[in-house]
Amino acid sequence: MKAPNMAPLSDLPPMPPVPDDELNPSRRQGAAATAQDESNRYLVVVRFNRRLLGWAVSVGWSLTALMYALTFYLMASSDISAGGFIFLVQFLPLHSAIVATYLLTQRHCLTYDLRRRRVAGGVLQVNSALKQWRDGDRLEYSIHRGRLEIVRPNGRRRNVVRNAFTIDQRSWTAFVDVYLAHQNAWKESEGTESIPEVRMPAAPPGKPGAMINVGVRWRFFGIILLIGLAYIAADLALLADADRRGAEFDFFGTLMLTGGGCALFGTVPLVCNPVVTYEPGKGRVSVKPRGLPAREFPRPGGERIEYSIYNGALYEIRLDGKRRRVATGWAREQVAWKTFVDRFLEDHNPTGPRS
Repeated sequence: MKAPNMAPLSDLPPMPPVPDDELNPSRRQGAAATAQDESNRYLVVVRFNRRLLGWAVSVGWSLTALMYALTFYLMASSDISAGGFIFLVQFLPLHSAIVATYLLTQRHCLTYDLRRRRVAGGVLQVNSALKQWRDGDRLEYSIHRGRLEIVRPNGRRRNVVRNAFTIDQRSWTAFVDVYLAHQNAWKESEGTESIPEVRMPAAPPGKPGAMINVGVRWRFFGIILLIGLAYIAADLALLADADRRGAEFDFFGTLMLTGGGCALFGTVPLVCNPVVTYEPGKGRVSVKPRGLPAREFPRPGGERIEYSIYNGALYEIRLDGKRRRVATGWAREQVAWKTFVDRFLEDHNPTGPRS
């Protein structure tokens, strides 16, 4: 059969121009979204609890406006000019509203790149801490205090970010699980010679199975108490100077309120001194404040005692699933607390993540 005659090339319709999307794959429709999705697959994002922050913003600013109106009304009708009263009434709602508004405007708290193994900050606190990085430092997550830390070569630790009620707990849990797995893998692969593990001073030796007692941080709370006393002393000095000059001075002003708050915050733990006692092997935990009988946990109605590596605290789990905080790591003497946590996890969760 004779083939049909083909039309000359000049008679063919012109070929439409090739779209730029076909020449450059990065310009194809959806390519940017695909690359973004691929990048997000390797990014762990710690977000804020936006629902809670939204409530805090609305309630905080409403209370701020109400407190300012109440202050102006009392000052006009009753001649109240006490600076301490004004500070106490206006500061708390205003401060809460400002902090909640700032956190609500941030996209996230921090991010962790799984491929590059890098942590990036999303808020001022995290960015400021990461800018203090020096040669020889390393980033570690501490299960004893529930926070991410920069560890100096000399063993000192600087807080980067800790778990808080403003952070979304699901995203924080996912970050801690992944980071702890990578952290343990780094230590195993590098060995203790190339990256020496920084340890706290060793606890006093004791017999196997001996009870572990954990007190409060005397130095920390003592410093807070001294700061409060210094504020109070400054307020008294200003009052004496004002009396000598015959000038008016508000004794219960900002200095006295600040000093009184610091003094109270430092005095209560030092006076009460609730000592946590743990008897290894038996799983019993007791808390004994000074001058009061010890309380054993779990109490009647409690199911078990559980330690959370995500916020560095010990909890009592009740039969209805509710949790009651028994002790927190940041307020405890660090050497004894680390010994307690390590032994408690060894007894109750021998296969759990360790740091």
